[in-house]
Formats: sequence, structure tokens, C-alpha cells
Amino acid sequence: VYRLAAHPLVEHALSGGQATLLTYGQTGSGKTYTIEQVFSLASPLLAARARHGARGSAAPLRVSAVEVLGRRCVDLLSGSPCQPLAAAEGGIELKGATLRQVWSGAQLEELLAAASAARATQATGANATSSRSHMVLSIDVPPHQGPPPPPGATEAVRFGGGGRPPAAGPAAGRLTLVDCAGSEWAADSAAHCRERQREGAEINTSLHALKNCVRAFAERARSGRAARMPFRDALLTRLLADSFGDSCQLAVLGCVSPASAATEHSLSTLRTVMELAGGGEGGQ
Repeated sequence: VYRLAAHPLVEHALSGGQATLLTYGQTGSGKTYTIEQVFSLASPLLAARARHGARGSAAPLRVSAVEVLGRRCVDLLSGSPCQPLAAAEGGIELKGATLRQVWSGAQLEELLAAASAARATQATGANATSSRSHMVLSIDVPPHQGPPPPPGATEAVRFGGGGRPPAAGPAAGRLTLVDCAGSEWAADSAAHCRERQREGAEINTSLHALKNCVRAFAERARSGRAARMPFRDALLTRLLADSFGDSCQLAVLGCVSPASAATEHSLSTLRTVMELAGGGEGGQ
């Protein structure tokens, strides 16, 4: 899975491009585990760039991790709420979000562990520790040339505004890993309290907006024609606006549960991923 779906995205980011990997599926199907394993396999390559750079000069990776809960956003590295603000050059600046400088694979692993532990979880009928938020982990890769930022420099966390990390240099890249909250059907939340039902509705609304953007991205790639990108429909897709640019690479990993009770959910996930890939519901 890593070799076919994730490694090409890592290489694209290292070469100065924008690359995004999404995990999609019902709650409890292994989305978070998949993201963690992809991250673990990608860390050595990313850390090597931080240590050596493209031309032998060391420069840190810049890492941010936020969770999106409906219309709210929280920094997973500090626990502080983030306020999305329109940036002067376009896109969104997350006021209150942390951008960490990272030099090694061990530091990357520590950041992911801290971010995962800080996510909002609740017990549901399908999973005792169901993630009730989407996690967006962004890794800005040092440019091929140009000086690194001064030690301890404070930089804003920005999304959108042109298809590559703003203010990071002409040859910088970005790898974005998105661990989506689990999709839920009405029957899954029928016995939940009102708060869980509200969360489920917000999750499904943002997933619907995300699927619309991925469909438009796939249609544009397939036909070569311009397509409306409805990324303004949800906070999650506004943060991921750069992921749907012309020169970006995007992959969706569908995660399914082996339990027989989850068969309908698994089939629905597979149909959705095939549709997003442009194969339609009857695609093979």
C-alpha cells in the first residue's frame, strides 16, 4: 500500500510539489493506524531532507497538526483553539496554530504520537475510541535552495493561496496527511446522545464536501477540462484547498473492517472510493 499509494506522494513533495493522502471509511476500520504506518515509513525520507537538504545545507521540516471539528479547529500540538483568518495573499491563516521545526525522524514520530493522543475521541456503537474529528497533518519540505529560517523563528500556519506552502520558497513542497473521522449512517447514531448525533451530522457534512472536491479533482484530471472546486463548503476543504490544485497529487485510501457486521459499510466505502477515482459505482 505504501509503495503504490504513498511513496509517489512523498517523492512529489520532496521534489517541490503538493501531495495529499486521505484515509476514508467507517469508524473503527483502521484509518488512524494506516496514517500512522504511512507516516512511519515516510519519516526517514523526510528527515534525510532536513539533515542534508537538496544541496547539502541542513534545513528543518515545518510541521503542523490540527483537528477539525465541524466549524471549529484545534491545534493538536498545543491544545489551543485556532481561528481561521483570511490571509493577505489568499488562503487561510490559522491564528493560534503551532508550526514546529523538526530535524529528525524521531522528532516526527514524537509529534505524530502527541497529535494523535490529543485528538477528540468518544465511545460510539461501532468503536470505543472513535475519532470525532478530522486530523490534518502538514509537513513543509525544505526548498532545494535558499537559507533555512533562523533558529526559533515564529512562522504562521497557512493553507491555500496558490498550490504550495506560502512563504516557504519557490521550490518548497508540502505533504499533507488527512485522517478523516469515520463516516456514519443514521442507524449508527440512533442510540447516541444529542451531542454525538450532532457530531455525526457535522462529520458527514464535511465528508460530503470533501467527496465533492475529490470528484471534481478526478474529473478535471480525467477530462482535462476546468471543473468547479467547491472547497468553500466546509472548513476541512478550505484548509485542503491547495490539495485540489492543477499540479497537486492526491490519493484516497479506503479502509474497511473485516467484521461481517460491517459488510454494508465496507461495500459503501469501496463504492465511494471507486467513484472518487472515476470508476463509477460499477467500476472494477
